[in-house]
This record gives sequence, C-alpha cells and structure tokens, in this order.
Amino acid sequence: MRSIKNLRITESIQTEKLVFEESSYDKFDTISIYFGFSALAGASLLLLKEVDFSFNNSFECAILISLFICSVYVLYCKYTEKHLKEIKFEIPKEEAKSRIIEYGKKHHHRISKISGNLIFLNEPTDLYSLGKDYEQTTIVFFKNNAILYTLIKEGSRSNFPVLISQHLTKKDFKKILHPDYIEPIKRTTYFNSFFHGL
Repeated sequence: MRSIKNLRITESIQTEKLVFEESSYDKFDTISIYFGFSALAGASLLLLKEVDFSFNNSFECAILISLFICSVYVLYCKYTEKHLKEIKFEIPKEEAKSRIIEYGKKHHHRISKISGNLIFLNEPTDLYSLGKDYEQTTIVFFKNNAILYTLIKEGSRSNFPVLISQHLTKKDFKKILHPDYIEPIKRTTYFNSFFHGL
C-alpha cells in the first residue's frame, strides 16, 4: 500500500479531501507526472497546428488528438486523486460498512484499517513487478448517511493515477449500497446452478 503517513480522518471527512503527510518521493512523483503529461499535451497541440486537416493526414490528426485527450485526462485524474467522491445511502451505517467489507472479500482485496469511519480495500497491481507487491487502495470514509472514497495507486516506477477502475468502483458502490440490493447466491457447481434456475 502507498505510504499514507498521519492520515487525518476527521479533517479528510470535513474537507472531502485526503489530508496526510506526503513523502518526498510522492511529491516528486506528482511533479513528474504533471510536468511529463503537460509537456505531452502541449507538444500534441503544437504538432496539431502544423498538420493540415485533410483525408491524407487523418491518421496523424487522430493520434495527436488522442494523445492530447489522454494527457489531459491523466492530469485531471492526478489532480483529483485526493478528492473524495461522495455516495449517499439510506441503509444503516453498520449495514453499509458490512456490505463494503463483503464486497472487498468477494473481490479478494486485502482489508485493513477497519475503524468506525475508515476502511482500506487493497488490491494487487503491477503484475510484472519483480518480487515486490504493489497495490491500488480504495480508501472509504463514513460520514453520517454517506461514504466518501477515493482510489490511489502505487507502482514500481511511478504512482500513476487510477484511470478506469475508479468508475467501475463507483458503479459497484452505488449498487451494493442501494436499499434493494441482494447478495447474489453463490453457485459453485453446475448442478447447484441448474437447480437454482428451476
């Protein structure tokens, strides 16, 4: 898990933003990502100005536009990485907490920091890292009838922002925190599945 030193739980909930002491590596990593992808976005815009928009150059234009959009999206994800997203629920807080813990177990997350207002769901990332386990962490705070959450990632070379799984996680959380949600029946064998289908 990425080092989150002296996480201030109450302040994070009040400001709806992760408040903790960042290491010098994390600060350097953030500056590097901002610099690298700002340069890539700027370069793709400059090159777009030089290209004539015609059918012959459509492939070049598509690549440059894609590079620009991807760079801006990475910058946006890095900028909002510590901002907590809110999902409201109508079920009791303890029920919401147990549903999120069950969700973590179901998806084979390593669950840690379980307290009154905080849960960490850690999942492996960087499959090709040599012997070192890196993780993507979903940090979930509880605030009255809502959760505040964000996803942060650690990596072998860079703590690259989470790009896609944040949207999938939001969809999953909304689903499991809905009052009408029912945990699916586990079907372990073909026969079990067949008889449940009747």
